Amino acid sequence: MDFQAPHFSFWNTAYTAVGAIGYWGLKGRTKLRVYTLSDLIERLNWSDRACYVTEFLVFIVLGCFVGVGVVEPTNPRQAITAGLAWTGVFATQRSQGRPKTR
Repeated sequence: MDFQAPHFSFWNTAYTAVGAIGYWGLKGRTKLRVYTLSDLIERLNWSDRACYVTEFLVFIVLGCFVGVGVVEPTNPRQAITAGLAWTGVFATQRSQGRPKTR
């Protein structure tokens, strides 16, 4: 059996993006981080707004790519759920400050 590439149509990607955007909107940048990607984006020394927009776009693209690739949704309900669930996999809770070193 050969590796089957997922089918990215406009609609399954759009609905998956809606789910990812919904998850981001629920938690937002103040509570979520995209693991080490957030740190890499912050090191670019861009304005806060540019960092926020870049982190948001990376979050959505990863959610769509993995959501459609893993779940292969066939209807809007599956696509939105895939966007919500798989973007949650990439997010971690933002801590309140940096951990103290000894």
